Amino acid sequence: MKRATTRELMDDPVESLAELEASLADLERANRYLGGVTPLREMIFSRGATSVLDVGCGSADIPLAVASAAQAQGRKISITCTDVSEQMLDIARRRTREHPALRFERADGTALPYADSSFDVVTCDLALHHFAPDHAVSLLGEMRRVARITPIVCDLRRGFLAWLGVWFLAQVATRNRLTRNDGPLSVRRAYTPDEALALARRAGWSKPCVRKTPFFRMLLCDA
Repeated sequence: MKRATTRELMDDPVESLAELEASLADLERANRYLGGVTPLREMIFSRGATSVLDVGCGSADIPLAVASAAQAQGRKISITCTDVSEQMLDIARRRTREHPALRFERADGTALPYADSSFDVVTCDLALHHFAPDHAVSLLGEMRRVARITPIVCDLRRGFLAWLGVWFLAQVATRNRLTRNDGPLSVRRAYTPDEALALARRAGWSKPCVRKTPFFRMLLCDA
C-alpha cells in the first residue's frame, strides 16, 4: 500500500469543538483498548524517567494515563504536554482536569523551544504519520535533541489489514464524521517499521530500533 499524503480533517482547525472533542474521545477509547497506553507507559517506566515531554499531545489521554499510573505506583513524574494547536490544548486541559503532574505549552514539534537534553524521555503518540518525510525527520531530530535518555514514538503501521480493521471499526463504533474520515486515512498515511527506522537514522538517532505491538502499532526508540 502506497503512503497517502491527503490531509486529515483534524490537521486543520475544526469549526465544531463538540465534534472535535467527540472524535478525540473515540481516539481515547482506541488508545485504551487497542494498545495505545500500555506499551508506551511500560517503556517510560522501564527507563526510569521522571521528566517527560509529549509532542502532539491531542487530548493528552496518554500523558494522563502515564501520570495516573505513576501516582498509583508512588513514582515521581512530570509531563509537559505540547501541541501546535491551541484548540487541542484547550480540550486537553479540560479533559485532564489539569492533573498536577501535567503542564501544557504550545510548541511546534519540528522546532521545540527547549534546550538539549531537557527531558529524560520525549514521546510522540499517533502523530508521526501527520508529518511528510522531511518534516518527520525534523520532528525526530528535535525529539532526539531534547531527550536525555531516549525519544519514543508510538504510531500505526501502514498495511491493508490495518486499514481494513480501522475502516470497519470507524463504521460500526462511531458516527463521528472526523473519526470516520481520519481513522482509515491515518493508516494510509502511516509509515512502515522500515520507513520509520530510515527516518530516525536520517534524523541522527544513534541506535534506532522498532518493535511491532498489537493492533497494528509500533514503538520506535533510540536504544
